[in-house]
Amino acid sequence: MARKRKTDHDSAVAGALDLFWRRGYHGASTRELEQETGLTRFTLQTTYGGKEKFFLKTLDTYLDTAEARHFPDPETYSLDDLAGWFRGIASTERMPKIEDAGCLAFNSISSFDRSDPEVNVRIERYLTALEGRFAAILSRAKADGAIRSEVDPDESARVLIGLLLGLHTIMKARTSDQFPPSYAEATVGLIEGWKKQ
Repeated sequence: MARKRKTDHDSAVAGALDLFWRRGYHGASTRELEQETGLTRFTLQTTYGGKEKFFLKTLDTYLDTAEARHFPDPETYSLDDLAGWFRGIASTERMPKIEDAGCLAFNSISSFDRSDPEVNVRIERYLTALEGRFAAILSRAKADGAIRSEVDPDESARVLIGLLLGLHTIMKARTSDQFPPSYAEATVGLIEGWKKQ
């Protein structure tokens, strides 16, 4: 019987990320995980602590990448940039196909109940990081006189988190690609409404 090739950590995580993204944690079998990553069941257990621990490492990698490359930049984003970021999520180029799973962090929110403390830490990281970035962008805009004085950056950031989660829900539940962009445009309209006239 041929020996399985050795798989490096980054390649294994990349294979797992693709699988968990497509099938979700609960939909991905250990057998599929072995096939996608090149890891044996023994290595999965002894090196990573099993399927759930490996999923958490994969989710950490996903969050690291999202924060570095896809989250709005609190140092440089204007209100227009923030509006464009929401618009971009539902754009033809970025919106996942109907049959795809969508955002892995959002899927983790909807796939796990709140009784898993390890998953909860990652969900809190995701939401806190985004809310903090939204609040920083809005605070800077307020300090620059770009938004109305009655707009509270922290409260508005929480509203944007709710709208973002709603947008992800709509993208996941949709039967047509027509609705998510209109939902994103409603968020853009809200951001535009905060501007000082």
